[in-house]
Amino acid sequence: QEAFPEHQFLGEESVAPGIAASEAALSRALGASDWVWIVDPIDGTTNFVHAIPFSVVSIGVAHKGVPFVGVIMDPFRDELFSAVKGHGAFLNGAPISVGQEGAIEE
Repeated sequence: QEAFPEHQFLGEESVAPGIAASEAALSRALGASDWVWIVDPIDGTTNFVHAIPFSVVSIGVAHKGVPFVGVIMDPFRDELFSAVKGHGAFLNGAPISVGQEGAIEE
């Protein structure tokens, strides 16, 4: 917040559980700023607490309610996923894309 004092920040730990609370918190943040950062420092907290290696750090930034940047760090696999609206998605800096398959069976 020091670098971007006019931006709003939401963290999972600062929002009460439930869809209604999440929607209300997001609505308040969007009403207060064009830029909103959504941060989950341990996405998969239960797994992390039980030493199950399925948790990540998730950070997203939305501008006027539209997702603009997303970053997910998986420290267990040393994988950094990132995407910027209009510029593609990357895994550890290398471009990634969805497959051409039309169904899971393919």
